[in-house]
Amino acid sequence: MSRKRIKPSLAPFLTIVAALVGAALLAACGSSSKTTTSTSSGSSAGVSRANAVVASLSRPATSFQPPGPALKDVKKLRGKTVWYIPISLSVPVFAIGNSALHTALGKAGVGEHACSGEANPSATAACINQAVASGAGAIITDAVPVALAANAFSNAERHHIPVLIVNQLPPPHGVPGAVQGAGNDRLAYALLQDSALVGAEADWVIAHSHGNASVLLMPFTDSPSTLAYAAKAQAIFHRDCPGCKVAVQKVGLANATLIPSQTSAALLKHQGIQYVLPEFDAVLQPVGQGIQQTSSSQHVNVVTAGGDLPALQEIKAGRVALDAGDDFPYEGWAEADEVMRMMQIGRAH
Repeated sequence: MSRKRIKPSLAPFLTIVAALVGAALLAACGSSSKTTTSTSSGSSAGVSRANAVVASLSRPATSFQPPGPALKDVKKLRGKTVWYIPISLSVPVFAIGNSALHTALGKAGVGEHACSGEANPSATAACINQAVASGAGAIITDAVPVALAANAFSNAERHHIPVLIVNQLPPPHGVPGAVQGAGNDRLAYALLQDSALVGAEADWVIAHSHGNASVLLMPFTDSPSTLAYAAKAQAIFHRDCPGCKVAVQKVGLANATLIPSQTSAALLKHQGIQYVLPEFDAVLQPVGQGIQQTSSSQHVNVVTAGGDLPALQEIKAGRVALDAGDDFPYEGWAEADEVMRMMQIGRAH
């Protein structure tokens, strides 16, 4: 049975946040590493394209496009419980999304229970299996690839529990979690803004540097999706900024204690780095520690994504140049809308 998919509009929910003085937009002045080739000057067409993207994403939202027709008969879901399982609840943006999801589901009389995946397979699998054992009405996983806990996801499927996966790209055919399109009422993907966020980081760097930047890109190794987001950013640099040099240092939430040394080592290896791009602000603290361990701290612009309060405080303090922000409270409500649609269709079978 087909159903209406959530398709959040990019413009209303993705915004670029940076330090403002008057009308000026100002910047504050794992495992392997490699550098791409570059030419001596930036592409004027690429810089113009990046400036247009930054201008578009910097405008305030003025409209909202509903994700579908209004939900009906939600009272029939009253008393059920949705489990929310993010890769780690210690990451502020997931805590924000969890709070919004709890509020949104509560409006329909649906309970919500959160369980942190702790960025490792065993804890994630335990959360999913606990949800199944408790008779969950549905499960939402956030930034968790199915391959991380494939047997647990299969357990949910065997028990006919709808599973909504957010902030992940559907994997290719033959890989655990593969679906047709964005999925169905049993296993579906809500395609939100993560990829666009990381791409916005690249666009801002190109615009800010006028197409001539030395960049340290720091992809997250925690899922194929986060690696794909970083690959998109690299493609933007390659297309629009031939004058940019991009070095890559992979990092992971599961090994966050290694990030300070990985950051400092990459900065020492690639002298002259001007922009450090951790994909998301979940690792701002260890990345900042790594920068402080080198002599680069006064010369590096940190560019990231997420838009949580600690990151905005870092912008105010002058330690972060830009944060491409997502509306995580909105995501919580969008996830509630989507998962209740899945639950309703499942009841009709």
